[in-house]
Amino acid sequence: MSEPQTVYLSDYRPYPFDLGEVALTFRLAPSATRVISRFTLTPKGPAEDLVLFGDHLQLIRARLNGEPVTARPEGGVLRIPAADLPEGPLTWEAEVEIDPAANTALEGLYMSNGMYCTQCEAEGFRRITYYPDRPDVMTTFRVRIESDLPVLLSNGNPVASGPGFAEWHDPWPKPAYLFALVAGDLRARPGQFTTLSGRDVALNIWVRPGDEDRCDWALTSLKASMKWDEEVYGREYDLDIFNIVAVDDFNMGAMENKGLNIFNSRAVLARPDTATDADFQRIEAIIAHEYFHNWTGNRITCRDWFQLCLKEGLTVFRDQQFTADLRGAAVKRIEDALTLRDRQFREDSGPLAHPVRPSSFVEINNFYTATVYEKGAELIGMLKRLVGDEGYRKALDLYFARHDGQACTIEDWLKVFEEATGRDLTQFARWYSQAGTPRVEVTEAWDENGTFTLTLRQSQPETPDGVTKLPLHIPVVVGLLNPNGDEVLPSVTLELTEAEQSFRFNHLTSRPVASVLRDFSAPVILSHEQSDATRAFLLAHDTDPFNRWEAGRTLARAVLARLITEGTPPGADWLEAMAALLRDDSLDPAFRALCLRLPGEDDMAATLADSGHVPDPDRIHRARRQLQTSLAQHLAPQIPALLDAMTPKGPYSPDPVSAGQRSLKNTLLALQTRLDGGHAAQAAFAAADNMTDLTAALACLIEAGPAGEALKTFEARYRDDRLVLDKWFMAQVLYASPETAAQVADALTVHPRFDLKNPNRFRAVFGALSANHAGFHRADGAGYRLLADWLLRLDALNPQTAARMSTAFETWRRYDADRQALIRQELTRLQQAPNLSRDLGEMVTRMLG
Repeated sequence: MSEPQTVYLSDYRPYPFDLGEVALTFRLAPSATRVISRFTLTPKGPAEDLVLFGDHLQLIRARLNGEPVTARPEGGVLRIPAADLPEGPLTWEAEVEIDPAANTALEGLYMSNGMYCTQCEAEGFRRITYYPDRPDVMTTFRVRIESDLPVLLSNGNPVASGPGFAEWHDPWPKPAYLFALVAGDLRARPGQFTTLSGRDVALNIWVRPGDEDRCDWALTSLKASMKWDEEVYGREYDLDIFNIVAVDDFNMGAMENKGLNIFNSRAVLARPDTATDADFQRIEAIIAHEYFHNWTGNRITCRDWFQLCLKEGLTVFRDQQFTADLRGAAVKRIEDALTLRDRQFREDSGPLAHPVRPSSFVEINNFYTATVYEKGAELIGMLKRLVGDEGYRKALDLYFARHDGQACTIEDWLKVFEEATGRDLTQFARWYSQAGTPRVEVTEAWDENGTFTLTLRQSQPETPDGVTKLPLHIPVVVGLLNPNGDEVLPSVTLELTEAEQSFRFNHLTSRPVASVLRDFSAPVILSHEQSDATRAFLLAHDTDPFNRWEAGRTLARAVLARLITEGTPPGADWLEAMAALLRDDSLDPAFRALCLRLPGEDDMAATLADSGHVPDPDRIHRARRQLQTSLAQHLAPQIPALLDAMTPKGPYSPDPVSAGQRSLKNTLLALQTRLDGGHAAQAAFAAADNMTDLTAALACLIEAGPAGEALKTFEARYRDDRLVLDKWFMAQVLYASPETAAQVADALTVHPRFDLKNPNRFRAVFGALSANHAGFHRADGAGYRLLADWLLRLDALNPQTAARMSTAFETWRRYDADRQALIRQELTRLQQAPNLSRDLGEMVTRMLG
């Protein structure tokens, strides 16, 4: 691997030329596509070198103001010295040849089962033609596609078409990373939306023949997103047409290309018999996310890739709001917190920790992380909480008005809030530059005069960047409850700005119970010493749904930790608290399901490591199974009736009420399986009329023991359905016993339907292996070796996906010396592999430290 070049935020310099409209012609051929480009460049000031980027291109010809260009590309850069440039505006013309069929990296223009498609974020456009491929270079595009394929799509509005060609024009300036092209034999599920101002927009969901009956949910979700963005943010769509295309081979979930969103098929296609409730909700959220990018990412984009969180954090926050409005805020907030803790807290606590806005990178694809997305969204939520709903809307209106058509920075973003609300956000801005998850310690004091004092202390962890940490501006929402459960102080926001601050609440008649960090008001680790009795009280009485769930979660974590470290079985108090919660019909079934789910094995490994214990994956696995059995035995009298009551009547619907009922039903089915060895699950599998119930029952059967017949039935039924078969691959590894998980994964790689080139199939097997905590961390290192073997194979084809999958190793330093030695051996093997990609090389080097 050649020595990688580090890019620094501090080195940013504006591009020295303004671009005129870009004209592109594509003459499509699987192995020899010709791309002809033409655009003008006007110097912004004194003459500077003309720098264009290109990768995996065969340069046929290039001209500048009509004269042949003699400079040749080196290392992916074509540089023409300033001294060789003509004076005044420049006209660049080039013709290159590319090989979409051989492009297994799935960046730039590539082929997916006979379909041409593009993925240009972050730096994929340079695999299409020579261009100033950076997000701050924005201009309009006119595109001509020549091919005998029936459907030819690009950004913007269609302007001409005929036999063998189509032309598109995008009137809105955009950077090259938002360019898109799709060509293939596709079918459209059409629709229509009328904007708030009365303009009609044509909608299309484009899919392969045979998938037309799986598009309705995507179209419904798109219309809901467009309506919501108008009502909540005042943002209308701005083109005559909006196209979404489902692509089988795609590295990510979806891409927000202007007017032509390209989606991983699994984020579009849904039918009750092929998609789970989670799939339906995910499709709804991803379609919303990519649509919302039309304003927060496209109309206003990021100046450079260090500002990635400007578009992604804001748009994630917007899609979280959307889902909360449609499906319920309480459950959504818990789900978002779980995602943040499982992915981002883990990232923040290890060698891959980085700020929400990094200061440097080697490969930008490696910074599409939970920190940029999920923690970036939390920062928007904190900002909204600090300035209030009215201040937030005022600031956003100013942001859209001032920066429409621009490439912006975090400083631009914060400045509109300061101007709109009068708040000084200098300290808040530290959230963007300091890595690591802050810890907030809470202590209580009570005096008989009726004063209750909360003292908050914040601390910042050391992180690999070695940056000195300063106090952050942390909104901590607090409520106080009387001993009888009544709320004596509704939620108030305490602004923690110093290393330590005390907040006093006076004139109370009795010592209250404090509910701290309500609604998970900041992405911090809360350290608040409370007895099990107090937490049980909050579980029963807290008026904040998040903290009610959190109390139960913390109790379960403590019970499980004692079982792991001391062998202490769960007490009757905790078991009865769970039973009381289950009996409470006033609670949303989805909320009850979340409360009944025990902390995951990786979660417990982090908890134990944080408290000074070396986590033993095998012991964690056994203890968690034991606690599940104890809980199942205690709830046994209630389970049968609730299983029946929580079975929605009538045809399947993905609506929140029905999905919540199925969630509780299948949570109880998993507990019942601990009692009957899979008898109820077998019946549920046979009776299932939707994919949610079918896969839940299959998971129970795999965990219960041999599930050969169910697996054969599932495979036979769905062997030709690529997305459903991903679930079959995943379930076998995810729910396998720790002793067999690696062998099961290894065996599946020789299955005729395993496809190394398809990211979904690779993630189904090896994402499941890394998620099977005890199986991946088997003491003999079989899981480590298997993943490393396949990362090397994948890296030669698709470095981006290989790098992302390598994060399975990021927590390696928390385990015992023997496991650490085994993982270090595999990371070192990866690092020393010949021809290792820059993507995977950077990740491995950072993990080794």
